[in-house]
Amino acid sequence: MAVKRKKKKASSSRKKRGAGFGQKFLVAASLVVLVLCAASVTSSFYFRQKGPPRTFTIEVLNGSGETGLAHAARNGLLHLGIDVIEEDNAPHFGYEESILIARKPDADVDRLGEILGCKNVIVQIQEDNLADATLILGADYRELNLEWERD
Repeated sequence: MAVKRKKKKASSSRKKRGAGFGQKFLVAASLVVLVLCAASVTSSFYFRQKGPPRTFTIEVLNGSGETGLAHAARNGLLHLGIDVIEEDNAPHFGYEESILIARKPDADVDRLGEILGCKNVIVQIQEDNLADATLILGADYRELNLEWERD
């Protein structure tokens, strides 16, 4: 009578141990990548804010000649969290393009220009001016990122 022998399964248990190590390594590597991605997204939100950098004071001047334009811009700027301390007419109504002018050395007008979509940003420091910046609205005022609510 023939005796049946059981085959050893030692070689298959080695394969299972080896495959488990590879899977664990891939899971750990995936977690590291996921944590790094989350940190990157979080830091980009922290360093890149959508609103103005701080409480920003601005004067708005109508350089296009359209009646009530400075007041309408004031409402849009207030909605963005920008404190409008004066609205008036510009020295003349011949401005073809809107201009954002820094009046204080620490005014972050470049960032405000990006928020407003104003292409012309310049620096003309006036220490005695109460506003951080002046916005002169030109004929292209409709291109600015403001919610234009006209009366």
